[in-house]
Formats: sequence, structure tokens, C-alpha cells
Amino acid sequence: MTTQATHVISSEALYNVIKNEKNNKGGIFTIKSKLTGKDFTYKIKRSLFKNVWYTHIFIEQGYMEFNHMGTYRNGRIFKRGGEITTPAAIGIGFVLFKTENRHFQWLDHQAEIMHAGSCLLCGRVLTDAQSIERGLGPICAG
Repeated sequence: MTTQATHVISSEALYNVIKNEKNNKGGIFTIKSKLTGKDFTYKIKRSLFKNVWYTHIFIEQGYMEFNHMGTYRNGRIFKRGGEITTPAAIGIGFVLFKTENRHFQWLDHQAEIMHAGSCLLCGRVLTDAQSIERGLGPICAG
């Protein structure tokens, strides 16, 4: 059985994901609270509809099986007009809000953000140490 290594990255990498994700499969990452030890694995996909970009959040329900949680907006997750208030939704909404406001250092003291060896934007396998450490390949990081 092969296991895939997980790499801790700065929350700054998520900024690019929520603003620029372009992989139709979505950017996959895990967030683990340093305070509680609780973790959730998410996938973020972006879509353009009537000239407006939407950030869709998916939550892992089984190994690499993701269900649509809702759409991210201003620190909250919404689905069909209503706010989702599960711990996973509150957690990702908070993390993305802090990320959008560039509170990277503060957030990195509160949580570990991990990826499984693929670029969070385009999905390609990362092969060099610097790309693995930042979670983005050289083209997507530029």
C-alpha cells in the first residue's frame, strides 16, 4: 500500500487558491487546529457565472470523496441562501477570511495547513523542495 506524504505549508498559499484556483478538480488541502488537534480536509473550486467568480467549498466525507458544502463569501459558507454553521463550515470560513485579509502569520500560529504533493492551483505533482514547501509549482507561484 502506498501512502502519499503530507506537507505543511504557509496559509499564504491559500490566498492564491481562493483567488486563482484554475484546476477543474479543485485545490485539496487539510487544516488542523493547533489548539484542538481537530482536522478537516477540503477542496476548493472556483467558477465564473455571469461575470462573477464563486468559490465553492467541498468537505471530505470518505477517503478522497468530497461533498459540496456550499459557497464561500465574507468569512461564511452559504448553501441555497442559508448559512452553514457546522464546525467544518465555521472553520474554513474563518481560515479563508483570515487568509483574504492576509493575516498569514497569525493564522499559521493557530493552524497547520497541509497538502498532499500536488499544486493547489493547477493540480500537477510537485517535484522540487521549494514548490512542495509552498504548495505551488513555479509557474503558479509566479
